[in-house]
Amino acid sequence: MEELIIEKEVEFEEAEKIARKMANEKGSAILLAYHDPKTGLKYPNVDCCGEKTWELYAKTRGGNFRVKIGVIEFIFRID
Repeated sequence: MEELIIEKEVEFEEAEKIARKMANEKGSAILLAYHDPKTGLKYPNVDCCGEKTWELYAKTRGGNFRVKIGVIEFIFRID
């Protein structure tokens, strides 16, 4: 999975805007999963098996581009 790391502390909404912009520059991007450990916000909101469920969900659905802004992660599928 390709990864882009941006060392910047921002709130979730701003991070999502930045992540979507970066992903859309690569092609047709679909946001599959995200996680904000500061607030506990994540999609999908499932806890199971001690795994990073948001990451597992995205990988099994073709996630191929991760954007990490500060501690917030977004995983996209770029077609």
